[in-house]
Amino acid sequence: MNREHKVGEIHPETSRPQVPWLEWVAAGTGLLLGLGIFGVIGWQAFNGATTPPVITVEVENVTPVEGGHRVLLRARNTAGEAAAQVEIEGKVTMAGEHEETSRVVFDYIPGHSARQGGLFFTRDPRAGTLIVRATGFAET
Repeated sequence: MNREHKVGEIHPETSRPQVPWLEWVAAGTGLLLGLGIFGVIGWQAFNGATTPPVITVEVENVTPVEGGHRVLLRARNTAGEAAAQVEIEGKVTMAGEHEETSRVVFDYIPGHSARQGGLFFTRDPRAGTLIVRATGFAET
């Protein structure tokens, strides 16, 4: 018995099927997306994304409006975690008069971002002393 081919022998004429180029593109895209997601998570872990909120308030301008004065302000969260229900309080004091208080609540201030808002006063804050500060927040 003379056999030309043995069982399990590899034939040089048969080659492996070639992988389509679209499959390589899809695999590469998936790899880049996966590495990108892990990169962002790692960056947040090492750059204070879990730091509790720190809210600072800056007055941008004071404008006379009908019935009083409007104080435009910017509340900035310089930490990584978001803050909800951020209460901002402004007080105007003038010599010999009672102080006037105004409040505003920002629903949400994400980490490393800012929100703008305003306070209204009946007296001109530029004629007295204006103090603006964050008084509280809730965790999200």
